[in-house]
Amino acid sequence: MMANAVSESEMSDVDWLVMRARSFPKSDPYSAKAWLITAKSLFPQSYVIQFESYLVEKTAKNVNEAARHLQDMLLSFPFESRLWVEVHSILESLRKDHLDPNADFLTSMFAAIPTTIQCQMLLKVSETISDVLERCQLLLMAMEKFPNLIQEHGLKLVEMLVTEESNSGIVNSPVNCYRKLLVCDVMPLVLEKSGHLEVNKFHLCIWLQRAIEFYISYVSQPANSGDATGGKSGASASSPPSTTTKNVRGLAALAEADMQVENPWGSLFKLLVMIGNRLSWDMERDLVSKSRDYQIQSLNHQLLRAKSSQSADATNNKQILYTAMVLFVYSMINYVSHVDPESCHIVGNTHQGSLILLEGFKKTDSTTPSHSKKSKSDKPSQPSIHPSTSISAPAVILHHFETAILCMELLNSTEEMKFEFFNLCQNWQKETQMIMNFFQIDMNIYQGNYDEALSLIQNPPFAISSKVKMRKMSLQMACCYFCQRKYRKACELVAEIADDICNLSNSSPLGKEGVEDNTIMTSSPDRSLVLLHSSDSELFLYCMQVFIAALRDKLYSPQRQDTVLAHLIILLQYNWPVHETLFSDVVSVIQKQNSFAYNLFFSYVHQVDILEEFAFLDTQEGGKVNLDIMPISTKTLAQQRTVTRGVNKGVKEDFKAMLEKQVGTVSEPMVVIVRRFLREEKAEILQSVS
Repeated sequence: MMANAVSESEMSDVDWLVMRARSFPKSDPYSAKAWLITAKSLFPQSYVIQFESYLVEKTAKNVNEAARHLQDMLLSFPFESRLWVEVHSILESLRKDHLDPNADFLTSMFAAIPTTIQCQMLLKVSETISDVLERCQLLLMAMEKFPNLIQEHGLKLVEMLVTEESNSGIVNSPVNCYRKLLVCDVMPLVLEKSGHLEVNKFHLCIWLQRAIEFYISYVSQPANSGDATGGKSGASASSPPSTTTKNVRGLAALAEADMQVENPWGSLFKLLVMIGNRLSWDMERDLVSKSRDYQIQSLNHQLLRAKSSQSADATNNKQILYTAMVLFVYSMINYVSHVDPESCHIVGNTHQGSLILLEGFKKTDSTTPSHSKKSKSDKPSQPSIHPSTSISAPAVILHHFETAILCMELLNSTEEMKFEFFNLCQNWQKETQMIMNFFQIDMNIYQGNYDEALSLIQNPPFAISSKVKMRKMSLQMACCYFCQRKYRKACELVAEIADDICNLSNSSPLGKEGVEDNTIMTSSPDRSLVLLHSSDSELFLYCMQVFIAALRDKLYSPQRQDTVLAHLIILLQYNWPVHETLFSDVVSVIQKQNSFAYNLFFSYVHQVDILEEFAFLDTQEGGKVNLDIMPISTKTLAQQRTVTRGVNKGVKEDFKAMLEKQVGTVSEPMVVIVRRFLREEKAEILQSVS
C-alpha cells in the first residue's frame, strides 16, 4: 500500500487522472468516460488525455465518437509521433486482403472522418514511412481516393518507383514489385485521371516500353515461380547473387491479392491506347471499352494504315514501332502457347499437346519426275500452311503466327526500329527468350531460311531436357536438311526419331492404315507447310514421307540401284493406297529397265496389290520382266538345276508358289513390317539416299 501511495504521489495530475480512468474494467466504460470528461475540463490541451479518450471509444467500437476524437487530435496535435503510428495502423487496415473485425472497424472509422482530413492523413503518413514500396502504395491509395492529388503527385510517384527499381538491383528482372505497381496501377491512373497533366512524349514511350517488358515477362514466367504464385520466398531466383534478400523484391513483396495481374493482355492494350491517344496516334478513342478480338483487329488495321501512309514523321514511326511491338509479343506468345505449351505456363492453352511446323510435300504427276521441294530462290513469299485435322482451332493458331511474322518483319524494316526492338529484347528473361527461340525457328522454316533455322536449333540459348522438345527439334532439323537436299543427314535424323517412336510404342499401332495424309502431301504447285501434332502416329507418318521423298528423288537418277526401287516399294506399303501413283512410277521404271533384283523382297513385301502387280510383271502382258526377288537368287537356283531342258521352269514355279504363299500368310500388321525394315536395313536405306 505504501509503495502504491508513493507511486501515485509522484504522478502528474494528468497521469493520475488517466490511471483512474484505466482502473475501471472494460465492462464499465461509462465510469472511465466520466473521469476523462473531468480530466479534459481540467486539462483541455493535454494530448495524453485526448488519446486515452480516443482509445476508450475505439475499444467500445464507437465508430463516430472514435473518428471525432481522432480528427480533433489530428487538428490539435499534428506533431505527436504516437498519433501518426496509430494513423499508420489504420491505413494499413485499408489495404488488407481479408478484413477481420478489428480492420473492419478501423475502415469504418476512417470513412467517418471528413475527406480533407483523410487526405492529410494519407499524405502525412506517406512522407514519414521509410520503406519506399510502402510509401508508394500509400500515395497510390491517396491518389485513387482523391484524384485531384494526381496533378501534384502522379509524376512524382512514377519517378519514385522507377528510381527505386533501379536502386534495388532488379531492373533487369521486369517482374518485380516496383514495376508491377508502376505498370498495373500508377500508369493507368495517371493517364486516365490526370486531366491536362503534361507528360513528356519521350517519357510516355519509355513507360510503354517498361509495360511491354513487364507483361511479356509476367505471362511467360514459370508457373512454379514463387513471386508469380504468391510464394513468400526471399530473393528472386533471377536476382544478382550480390544483392541482399532484403533489397531483392519480386512480387512476393506485395500482398497476395496485389501479386496477381488480372487480364494482362487487356491491360497492356489499354495502356497502348491511352499512351497512343496522348501521343496523337491514329487510334480509336473508345478502343479500351471494346472486346479483345475487336482490339486486336483494330490494332492490326491501324498498323497497316500507319505503314501504308509512307509518312516519315516521328509520330507515325513511333506508332508503327510500339503497335508492332505489342501485337508481336501478344501474337508470338499466344502462338507458342499452342504449339509448345510447356514453354508458356501462364497463358491458357488448348491442352492438345505440342504441335510442330514442318515443310510439306507435293504429290507428283505419274509421268513427271519432280522434286518435293523447290530451291529457296523459287519459293513464294507466303507459303500455305495445312494443319492436321486433329488440331483444334487451327485458324486461331495460324492467325497468331502470321500476325507475329508480319510484326517481326516491320520491327526489322528500318535501323531505328531494329535498334529499339533489340533494346526491348535485352531485358527479356530466359523463359521469354526460349519462347522467342521457338517462334524464330518456325518463322525461318516458314520463310525458307533453313540455314538460320538450323543455327537456332543447333545453338539454343537454353538446355533442352524434354524428350518431346528434343524429338521436335530433331525433326525440324531433318526438315531443314531435306529442303537443302542433304538427304542422308535428314534421313539419319528421321531414322533415329522413327526408331525412338517404335521403342516407345512397342507393338501398338501408330495409326490406322489407309488414312489419307493430305495434310502432309498437297497437289498445289506452290510451296506449303504442315502443322502436325507431336503424337507418335503423326510424326511417324511424316518420317515415312521423308524417307519416301528422298528415295523418290533418286528414282530417275542414272546411278540408281535396284535397292532404291525396293526400298520405295517396301515403304509405300505403309498407309497404302495413298502412294499408289508413286508405286506405278516405280513399276514403269522396272518395266523400262526390264529387270529388278532384290533378294529380301519377300521378307518385307506383303501388300496384296503390290504382290499381284509383280505377278503381272512376270507375264507376257506385263513385259516378262526379269525378276530376281527370291530369297536365293534365281541365277543360283538355275545353276543348281540338273536338267538341261526347261532350266528356268522350276524357278518360275518356285516364284509363283512364293507369291501365293506370301499373299496367304500376312501374319503381321503392315506398320510392324515397316518398322522392322527400318531397323534391320537402316544402313542400306541411308546408302540409297546418299
